Amino acid sequence: MPPRPDVSEERKVQILEAAAAVFSRRGLHDSTMDEIVERSALSKGGVYWYFKSKDELVAALVDRMCAGALHILEHFVKLGGPVAQRFIAMDRAMADGIRQLSKMRTVMLEFYALAARDPAVRASVRKYFQDEIDLVEQFVRQGIESGEFCPSDPRKTATSIAALYEGLTLLWVVDPAAIDLEENSRQATALVLAGLRASPPPSRKG
Repeated sequence: MPPRPDVSEERKVQILEAAAAVFSRRGLHDSTMDEIVERSALSKGGVYWYFKSKDELVAALVDRMCAGALHILEHFVKLGGPVAQRFIAMDRAMADGIRQLSKMRTVMLEFYALAARDPAVRASVRKYFQDEIDLVEQFVRQGIESGEFCPSDPRKTATSIAALYEGLTLLWVVDPAAIDLEENSRQATALVLAGLRASPPPSRKG
């Protein structure tokens, strides 16, 4: 007999999508594992085989969302070509990816609150922020080395850029009617590139 196909990743995705749908409809606090099991169309044992608790599902969803954003960043860092053009293309891809999570807006807001009190979720979010800054720093270094960007402290610059985009995302999550994510993201990118291309301010002495 041929070996049975490994469907573990397919099952994990199936469960995570069910959890995302339930969390979006009911919120993290009011959702139950039984509702997620029903939505997944799998057996209770099948769901618990992969995820032992709701907290594990929440952490896995955070990791999944973060991995998608990091994959986009990494792609454009490694793509090659003029840095500014890649930065603009990356911004469009990131904005599109975030917009596709529109049904998860309320859940994303709850993730931030959960990160404040749950060490596992906080560790996942902290790692994502550090990985994000690492990748943006590579962008900045590439621009400085190619002469497209003026000299600056790459790490501090990358941290400021990441904070700008994360802040814009949070504003959209809190009040999507007031924020045109794509337009504001384009404006943010234009400001970032203008700043990176400008002459650095004179250093303070004394």
